[in-house]
Amino acid sequence: MELSVKDLQRLEQSGYHREEIAEKGADGIWRLRNVEGHCVFLEPKERRCTVYIMRPLGCYIYPLNLSPDGVLVVDSICPAGESMTADERKKKAALLRRHLREIDSQARLK
Repeated sequence: MELSVKDLQRLEQSGYHREEIAEKGADGIWRLRNVEGHCVFLEPKERRCTVYIMRPLGCYIYPLNLSPDGVLVVDSICPAGESMTADERKKKAALLRRHLREIDSQARLK
């Protein structure tokens, strides 16, 4: 999951250390760490997010995503994807595009 500066700051203000929860790719983009095949914030036994209230924006937008060729897709592994309304998809699509532009812009600045 790609992270914006705002996502990282919000998590850091809650006591998390950037390098423990995220890693910076060669492309300059910060992403949530995976631990044993899942997000660092997933509580596997309970199957819940431990930072749900302050989760990164990309997690809020999920399961809507962009394919490598820029097409909007709903991740088929997420059962919640089937319940997304057309209106919700439209709103989240606009949010996703803005979020990714912001992340790309931030990566170029550093």
